Parts: sequence; C-alpha cells; structure tokens
Amino acid sequence: MIELRNISFENINQILNIKSKFSQRKFVEKASHTIAMAYAGISEGYPGFLSAIYSNEVPVGLILIGRASVAEHEPEILRKYEYVYRILGFLIDKNYQNQGIGRRALKMAIENIEKIKEQKYQKPLPIALECHVKNKNALSLYEFFGFNNIGTTDDNNYILARLPIETYDISH
Repeated sequence: MIELRNISFENINQILNIKSKFSQRKFVEKASHTIAMAYAGISEGYPGFLSAIYSNEVPVGLILIGRASVAEHEPEILRKYEYVYRILGFLIDKNYQNQGIGRRALKMAIENIEKIKEQKYQKPLPIALECHVKNKNALSLYEFFGFNNIGTTDDNNYILARLPIETYDISH
C-alpha cells in the first residue's frame, strides 16, 4: 500500500536516509536538499506540499510540489500563466525502485494538486518540472503522466509540463 504522509519529528531521520542509486545522483537532489527547498518555499509564501512516500508502512521516498511564479526566461507556453505548480523534488530510495511505487506516488501527488486547484484557484494551472536529458527512467515516467517537453534550461535539461485540460486522465 502506497501513502503520502507528512514529514514529522518521528520520521525525519528515516526520510533523510533515503538514497538514490549511485547512477542517479547526478540527476536527483538529496532528501535534505528537497526538505530545505520546501522550507524556503514556505518562508517565501509559496503554497505546496512536501510528502513522505510510504510503502507498506515504510518511508521509501519523498515528493515536493509547490506553486511558484513563472519567470520571463521560461518557455512561452508557461508565460501565459502567472503561476505553475512545480515538482521540485521526487525521490524513491534505491532499494524500492522499479516496483511501481514512484508511479503510484506521482499519481497521488497529481490528484492532490487537482484538489488544491479546485479549492483555491479558478484558473487551471500547469504542472511543470525540470528533468535531466539523460534521466531516461524519469522522462518515461513523466511522459506516461502526460508531461511534454516544452523547452530546455540553460544547462540543457528538459523542461516538462503537463498543461491544464478540462479533465486529466490519471487512471494509469
């Protein structure tokens, strides 16, 4: 069973010990970096959520999604919006990868974003992220959920976005 839970004093040390595979470390931030990003977002007034990913009562990952403003240097398709939701950190522990946990957790996170959008904002917002061009597993996962390459960053990472449509089909 996969669940998204709050990070607390009870589970913080387990979350900080989540590690990516060695081959992924050039693509994925450490858990501590993601937690720091969440804190910075809260301090700056950007709403979002940071969740521990649990599989069968064991913390195996984390995901950070926050609402952020769109910068002038971003692709034109995003500049149509004042804000987007950004996936700023997503990590599954090396010992729990390739079990479908990331797919189920991302589905749950997108569903949470949809609930937030319905409750707080009239205008639908895209969900955007950056992904290293060589991180083929992550690219495949994001494409499965309807993210499309809409440009590149200055360091040639892909910018992926899931643009608003009337109804998302995330039944995968």
